[in-house]
Amino acid sequence: MSLCAECFHQGDHTGHDFNMFRSQAGGACDCGDSNVMRESGFCKRHQIKSSSNIPCVPKDLLMMSEFVLPRFIFCLIQYLREGYNEPADVPSEKDLNKILQLLEPQISFLEDLTKMGGAMRSVLTQVLTNQQNYKDLTSGVGENACAKKSHEKYLIALKSSGLTYPEDKLVYGMQEPSAGTSTLAVQGFAGATGTLGQVDSSDEDDQDGSQGLGKRKRVKLSSGTKDQSIMDVLKHKSFLEELLFWTIKYEFPQKMVTFLLNMLPDQEYKVAFTKTFVQHYAFIMKTLKKSHESDTMSNRIVHISVQLFSNEELARQVTEECQLLDIMVTVLLYMMESCLIKSELQDEENSLHVVVNCGEALLKNNTYWPLVSDFINILSHQSVAKRFLEDHGLLVTWMNFVSFFQGMNLNKRELNEHVEFESQTYYAAFAAELEACAQPMWGLLSHCKVRETQEYTRNVVRYCLEALQDWFDAINFVDEPAPNQVTFHLPLHRYYAMFLSKAVKCQELDLDSVLPDQEMLMKLMIHPLQIQASLAEIHSNMWVRNGLQIKGQAMTYVQSHFCNSMIDPDIYLLQVCASRLDPDYFISSVFERFKVVDLLTMASQHQNTVLDTEHERSMLEGALTFLVILLSLRLHLGMSDDEILRAEMVAQLCMNDRTHSSLLDLIPENPNPKSGIIPGSYSFESVLSAVADFKAPVFEPGGSMQQGMYTPKAEVWDQEFDPVMVILRTVYRRDVQSAMDRYTAFLKQSGKFPGNPWPPYKKRTSLHPSYKGLMRLLHCKTLHIVLFTLLYKILMDHQNLSEHVLCMVLYLIELGLENSAEEESEEEASVGGPERCHDSWFPGSNLVSNMRHFINYVRVRVPETAPEVKRDSPASTSSDSLGSLQNSGTAQVFSLVAERRKKFQEIINRSSSEANQVVRPKTSNKWSASGSAPQLTTAILEIKESILSLLIKLHHKLSGKQNSYYPPWLDDIEILIQPEIPKYSHGDGITAVERILLKAALQSRMNKRIIEEICRKVTPPVPPKKITAAEKKTLDKEERRQKARERQQKLLAEFASRQKSFMETAMDV
Repeated sequence: MSLCAECFHQGDHTGHDFNMFRSQAGGACDCGDSNVMRESGFCKRHQIKSSSNIPCVPKDLLMMSEFVLPRFIFCLIQYLREGYNEPADVPSEKDLNKILQLLEPQISFLEDLTKMGGAMRSVLTQVLTNQQNYKDLTSGVGENACAKKSHEKYLIALKSSGLTYPEDKLVYGMQEPSAGTSTLAVQGFAGATGTLGQVDSSDEDDQDGSQGLGKRKRVKLSSGTKDQSIMDVLKHKSFLEELLFWTIKYEFPQKMVTFLLNMLPDQEYKVAFTKTFVQHYAFIMKTLKKSHESDTMSNRIVHISVQLFSNEELARQVTEECQLLDIMVTVLLYMMESCLIKSELQDEENSLHVVVNCGEALLKNNTYWPLVSDFINILSHQSVAKRFLEDHGLLVTWMNFVSFFQGMNLNKRELNEHVEFESQTYYAAFAAELEACAQPMWGLLSHCKVRETQEYTRNVVRYCLEALQDWFDAINFVDEPAPNQVTFHLPLHRYYAMFLSKAVKCQELDLDSVLPDQEMLMKLMIHPLQIQASLAEIHSNMWVRNGLQIKGQAMTYVQSHFCNSMIDPDIYLLQVCASRLDPDYFISSVFERFKVVDLLTMASQHQNTVLDTEHERSMLEGALTFLVILLSLRLHLGMSDDEILRAEMVAQLCMNDRTHSSLLDLIPENPNPKSGIIPGSYSFESVLSAVADFKAPVFEPGGSMQQGMYTPKAEVWDQEFDPVMVILRTVYRRDVQSAMDRYTAFLKQSGKFPGNPWPPYKKRTSLHPSYKGLMRLLHCKTLHIVLFTLLYKILMDHQNLSEHVLCMVLYLIELGLENSAEEESEEEASVGGPERCHDSWFPGSNLVSNMRHFINYVRVRVPETAPEVKRDSPASTSSDSLGSLQNSGTAQVFSLVAERRKKFQEIINRSSSEANQVVRPKTSNKWSASGSAPQLTTAILEIKESILSLLIKLHHKLSGKQNSYYPPWLDDIEILIQPEIPKYSHGDGITAVERILLKAALQSRMNKRIIEEICRKVTPPVPPKKITAAEKKTLDKEERRQKARERQQKLLAEFASRQKSFMETAMDV
C-alpha cells in the first residue's frame, strides 16, 4: 500500500508501521481504494460521501479535451512508430533516447493533465480506451502516405511481439532433424514442457566457466503443448494498448511510466490498464531478456506491477477474465527454457534431465526477478492462491518449472589437479532457487493453515511426487548416487518436505496418507543425505582442489537467509524417511555415504578403499554429528513457532553477544513475510527480553562508542544452551568453539564447574506422534554395533578417534535411554544377561537391554599383516569346536554395506510381492570402488565386554584412576527416586558417563544389578571399619573446618563479583 504525503497526514494512522520515502518514479495513492485499505484510514477528502455532495463537471468544459486528446495521443503514437526501426536496422540506445527527448514536452503535457484531478483523468481514460476512435485514426486507410508508412512500421514491430518465431519452429523439431542432430524424449515432461528438443549444434562455451564443466550443449524444449493464445502476436484495439506496447519497446522510459502510473486513481482506467498489462506480459518478458539495462527496466516493471497486483479484488478479476496465472507460469517456463542445458547428475551419458545454466546472463543478472516478484505478489492473495492450488494443470506446469532447478550447478570433486578457473555462478544458483522456487512455495504454504485446505496439500504433494519420480527416471537413478558429485539444489524435495510438515502441523492430515511406498522413500533420502555427507567432506578439505567457491556453497547452504528453505527441509525430509524406513538400512546408509564403513571394525588395522587416513577422523565426526542433529532437532517435529524463535535466538546469542540489528538479521526468517510460519517481529521483542540482558553502549578510551549488545542471561546458559542447535546454525566452525568458550567461562564464573566442560546434554521437547518412528534409529542393532565398536576402540586408544567422537557416541547413547520404553518387565529383563550369548552381536533391538549384553568374541576381517592374525585362538576354542563357539558368544563378521544392500533387497522384494510383480534385483553396483580388493582374512577377537562394562572402564580411563566409578545409589538411594541432580547437568566426559550409567540403572533393575556386579569385580568390597569415639570426634572437627573454608571462599567470590560490578558502573558514568 502506498499513500501520498498529503493523504497520509490527513488520515488517522496512529500506531501504524510506516516508511516514508520520496518516490522517484511517481505512482498512485491508494487512499480511497477500499480494496487496498480500510475506510477508517481514508483521509478527509477520500472518505465516502453521498453523491449529492460531489459537484458534476459542466459538460461543455471538457468538450474541447474530448475532441483534441484522441488526435494528440495519435500524434504521439505516430512519433513512436516512426522512431523505431526493425529488424534490419536495430535502433541503438542513443537513437531511442533521441526520440524520447523529442517527445518529452508531449509526455510532460499528458502528465500535467493527470494532475488536474479526477474529471480530466476520466476524459483521458475514455480517450485511451475508446476502440472506435483508435480504429478510425490508426488503421492506415486513406491517402496520407505518412500514416500508411507508420502503420506499416507498426505492423512490422508487431510481428516480433509473439513468443514463437518461424525459425523457432525449426529448432523446436517441427521438421525432420538433420543428420547428426540428437532428439531426446524426456519422460514425464509431457504436461507442460513436452519433449527435449534439438540440441544446438554449436557447442558454445558457457559463460563464466559455466560451473566448471567446460563445454555444454544448450537444449530447447518443445513448446507445442503451451497455450498458444499466450504466445501469439499481439492485437491492439485501443490507444492504451498500443501506448503500453511502445512503452515496452522503448524499455519503459521514465516519463511514460510516470504518466501511466499517475492515471491509476481512476478506477476504470486501473482495470483497463491491468488487463492491458497482463495482455502484454509475455512481450514484457521477451523485451526484458534482450535489454542491456535489465536492472533499470526490472525496477520500472515492478514499480508498475506492484501497484496493479497488490489489490486482491483486481488480481482476482484479471485471474478469472485474463488467465493471469496461466500467463505468468507459462511466461516463466518459457523464459527459463532459453537457458537449459543437459544435466550431468548421476548418469552423464544417458541422462534425459535438463537444468538451467547458472552461467547465463538471465540467472547471473537476476533478469527473472520482476516476473517472479509479480507471481509471489499475486499468490499472497487467498482467492488467487486457492485457484492455483485447485488447478491441476497449473500445478503440473509449475512442478515442471521447478524441476528445471532440480540438480542445477552440479559440482564434481577434483581428484588430481586444482581447478584452473573458479566459477562464481553458485550464488546465482542459490538466489534463483530462493526467489523462483522457495518464495512462491512459502506463499502457497501460507494458505494451507487449516483442515479445510487439506485437499490443496494433497494436490501439491501428488504432483510433486510425480515430478520427483520423473526426475529419478530421467537421471537413471536406482539406489546409489554417483561418487564425487554434489548439488545443493533440490527444490522438488523441499516442496514435498514443507507441504508434508504443513499437513501434519496445521491440517491434521495423517502423515502416512501422503507418503509414497518404501522404494520411493529410499530414493527420496539419498540426495539430501549426499548433501550432508558432502558438507562433512568439504569441511574435511576433501574438496580443496575445487577452490574456495565450494566452501562458499557450503556456507551459503546453512546461512540464515537460506537455511529455512534449504538445510531445514532437507533435514526434515530425512527425519520423515528415517521414521518410516527400516532403521538398520538407514543407519547403514548414513555411514556408507560418509565413507567410514571400513573404519567401523574391532580390528586394530583396516583398509579404507574410499577415504584417505587423514580424513577418517573428521568424516566419522561428521557422520555422528549428523545423526545427533537428525535425532535431536525438533524444528518441524513438534516445536511451536515461539519455541523455534527462542531456540534460534539462544543459539545466536551463545555464539557471540549481538546488537539488535545483527540479531534480527541472523534469525532465520521466512522468505515470504506474509506467510506467518515464523512469527518474526510479533514475538521477537518479548522473546529477546526473556533470554538476554542488554549491555548499554560504553565510550572507549579513544572517544569512539561501542554499541549496546545483548548477552544471554545466566539461566539461559544454565538450562537452554543447546550445542546441537549451535552446530546446525554456524556458518564458520570457529563459532562453535566460541560458544563453548563462553559456556566454559560462565561455568567457572558461577562456580558450577571448574574444569573444561563438554557440550551439555539438553532434554528435547516431545515428538509429534506422527514422527515417533524416528526414535527406532536409537533402538536398532546396527547403531548399537557401531556404538559398541567405537567405545571399544576409544578404550583401546585407536589413533583416529577424537574426544568429539566420544562426545557424540555418549550423546547418542543418552538420547536412546531418554527415548526408550518404560522399565522392563521381569521376563524382558532376564533375556540379555551375560550368560545368554547369541550368534549375533545383540539379542534384540532395545538399547536398554543391549547395553548389558556381553560379547565374548567377534569375528573380523583384517589384512593378513594385522597382529590379530598371528594371535593364537582363544583357549576355549579348538579347531573342531568352532561350530559350537558360534552359538556361545561369537558375534559374526558385520558389514554395513552388506547390511544396507540386504535390507534394500528385502524392501524391494516385499514391495514387488505386494504389487504381484516379479521380484527383481535393484541394487546397483555401478559405483563400487575401483581397483583390486585388499587381501583380507578372518580373525577371532576376544572381547568379553558389554556397553555397560566399557562405560565403566571409560570412566576409569577419563579420570586417570583405577576403580574410580562407584554407583552413587549405594550411598544415597534417593538418587534413584529424584535423578535430576544439578551436579550432573554440567561437566566433562566423566560427568557424562556417570549420568548415562545412572539413567541405565533407572531404566532397568537388571542394568542396575549388572553395574553393581561389574564394579564389585573391578573393585572388591572393603569390609566396613569400626570407628572409635576419638576418631569420630577428630573427623567431626575436620568436617567443620572444611565447611568453614568453603563459606569463606564463597564470601570472597561474592565480594570480588560486587567489586567488579561497581567498577563497571563507575566506568559507564
